[in-house]
Amino acid sequence: QKPGGGLIRPKILVVTNNKKVLETYPNQVQFIEGSVLDVFLQCEQLLKEGYDLVTHPLSGNLQVSKTPFKSVVLERSNENVQPKSLELIRLCIEKVKEGQPISYPDAVLEDFAFLDLELIKEPLEELL
Repeated sequence: QKPGGGLIRPKILVVTNNKKVLETYPNQVQFIEGSVLDVFLQCEQLLKEGYDLVTHPLSGNLQVSKTPFKSVVLERSNENVQPKSLELIRLCIEKVKEGQPISYPDAVLEDFAFLDLELIKEPLEELL
């Protein structure tokens, strides 16, 4: 923590609800114990605090309302708020709210977690 009680956040941050991503990049992750909606809501908050999207929140060509895990890479920006990124994350929030959560067997959850990790590896590695 920095003086004044605020958190010191890294320049590159991954907001995720995927434990595989947390295990792989523990120093970069803000882990969300919750749904994809919770991940997007945290991203929206971080965008308002001066971060910008590095990866597209709908990456992977998966229907966002059907995937149980989501990781979004953000980078601290020199600008205050990125209106296009904020608009995009709000669109994603609406898409998630439109869908119905699906219950998957553990083996399928493992596949989703693996795929989510693979989708952020390359863009994240380029920044680290």
